[in-house]
Amino acid sequence: MRNALMKAALVALLALIADVRRPAAQFAPFFPPAPQTLAPATAPPAAQVEQTRTAPHRGSKAHRKHEEKPEVVRRPPNKRKVAEKNGYKRVSDLVNFPKFFPGLGVIFVKPDTLPLGPFLCFDRRDRLVATVYMVPNKDIDDHKSLEGAGSAAPVDHVSLYFNAGHPGVDVPHYHVVLWHVTKKQEARVAK
Repeated sequence: MRNALMKAALVALLALIADVRRPAAQFAPFFPPAPQTLAPATAPPAAQVEQTRTAPHRGSKAHRKHEEKPEVVRRPPNKRKVAEKNGYKRVSDLVNFPKFFPGLGVIFVKPDTLPLGPFLCFDRRDRLVATVYMVPNKDIDDHKSLEGAGSAAPVDHVSLYFNAGHPGVDVPHYHVVLWHVTKKQEARVAK
């Protein structure tokens, strides 16, 4: 019976996350509409990021009126700050929970979406690494239909594992983790 429930839960959860990149953009307005990649692990200094590029200097006045306007290169928006503006709260501010949880990082959630979530997980440099849904076993046993906000961020791989309960979601449940980084990059939230 338990295996059948696990299979049913897995199928239902995979249906929730099946290629949500395009349709989910309407449900997650805090993500930019264009796909973005994560910043490199070693970001350039701020002085190098905010710079102005202009067309090459030309001596004659005839060429000056056709010069291009300067183009400012800006950093992509900080997704953690954008999430906070959209009502997400740090889980450690809501319940007795570590500020940085090894394996998931700094976790944010909209309190009114508990227990399902989505929970947004960031590394120590505010880069979104994962989106987590916490599905109570009771909801699986009751064959309950679940609806959660999608994620506009690309999904690299998915993890599904059991949790006996913790502050914030104290009932037995499964974590469905949509990783937005590669398995190798998961190490950013390991410690």
